[in-house]
Amino acid sequence: METETTSINGSVTVGASGHKAELKRVLKTRDLVIFGMVFMAPVSAQTLFGSLAQVSQGHAVLSYIVGLVAMIFTAYSYGKMAEAFPIAGSTYSYTSRAIHPYVGFIAGWCMLLDYVLIPILLYKLSAIYAMELLPSIPLWLMLLLFVVPVTVFNCIGTQIASRVNTFMTAIMVISIVLFVGFAIKALLHGVGVGSVFSMQGIYNAQTFTWPSLIGGASIAVLSFLGFDAVTTMAEDSSVSGKMVGKAAVLACIVSAVLYVAQVYFATLTFPNFTAFQSPDTAFFEIATLVGGSGLATLLALIISLSGISTALAGQAAASRLLYGMGRERVLPKFFAHIHPKYKTPAYSILFMAAAGYIGAVLIDLSVLFLIIVFGALIGFLCVNLSVFIEYYIKRKERSFTAFVPYVVFPLAGLVVCAYIMWGMDRIGHIVGGSWLALGIIYLAIMSKGFTKKVEMFKEDSF
Repeated sequence: METETTSINGSVTVGASGHKAELKRVLKTRDLVIFGMVFMAPVSAQTLFGSLAQVSQGHAVLSYIVGLVAMIFTAYSYGKMAEAFPIAGSTYSYTSRAIHPYVGFIAGWCMLLDYVLIPILLYKLSAIYAMELLPSIPLWLMLLLFVVPVTVFNCIGTQIASRVNTFMTAIMVISIVLFVGFAIKALLHGVGVGSVFSMQGIYNAQTFTWPSLIGGASIAVLSFLGFDAVTTMAEDSSVSGKMVGKAAVLACIVSAVLYVAQVYFATLTFPNFTAFQSPDTAFFEIATLVGGSGLATLLALIISLSGISTALAGQAAASRLLYGMGRERVLPKFFAHIHPKYKTPAYSILFMAAAGYIGAVLIDLSVLFLIIVFGALIGFLCVNLSVFIEYYIKRKERSFTAFVPYVVFPLAGLVVCAYIMWGMDRIGHIVGGSWLALGIIYLAIMSKGFTKKVEMFKEDSF
């Protein structure tokens, strides 16, 4: 097994994966945590709050806590697989090596749907919010104002992109602090429940039911989609695969704290979840209540701008998934091209930019919301199963201390993800299933009816 070391400037490396490390290794653990947080977007709780509060019957905080518990199992599984295989491609690479190359391709194909749709969703949401502030600019032009800078930053390199991520994360956190500060002031002046500390912000016995809580948790999980993007940056990172995995878990936990803070104070200041004028704009009604139109406008502006940083992370993750699949030759070699100066997968980035712009122009937001979870859940199912197979079956980690991390945690994550998928809307099943079928057909053609071996590894990789 070859184990040459890798220098931080991206010099040649061959490790357990059997591949040269061609991407420039510049990201540290802090950068990876910020990358994951940006992808999840700390302010995403604001856009989901109205629907979340109504479905959970006023239990948004508990919904996020349950959602965190559900996702932490899967985040842990990603961490274990990043520790075992610290290479770009994430879900695709992990499943290929732990289960089978064909299954890996299908997992990567489904995750690609997720990674393609998330930037499209972010471009469109950001453009729509921005058009509320600048209504004279048409959608096609506003979209260009978001897509072009995102693409340029990603092409220049992950080090510059990480600085943009850091800046935008700080802006989002500041906006959250501002909202919490205004909410506390309003509560002290008798708005809402009139108290900063109240169990009503967490639990209300009069409205609580388990079905409503689980329904709320299924919505809250949407905020966590994207934590897995941290592991797609393994080859851009100068830290170990183990730390890449810990960064994914840490990004989930820190984001959950920010989500909970926002929905807790939103619930206290506006406890009547049935009185929203519109669930889509509920948080801005609350922002207007506690801080006036100025605060509401500021939050709308920050959500719009945060789309740049979140789309930056989404486009980077998707381009590296394409890069990983192109390097393995299961997608055209075109996608494996590395820019000679910036050491970034330039062609994959440009492809994602074009796809993101066209998709944002053509696809309706309601359709994007309904199908965006499908690809992620397929990938999550595969990675949870990969941990069980790789460690418990292949490596025979069957001691008493290994039972929880290699059996209980991954299988718990698998069950939760399967449950959420089962409850998805029909159109999500139809569109997601069609994408899955298309991937299977492509794989069947490529492998000549599943008879040709897909070359995934060098002979001396293990």
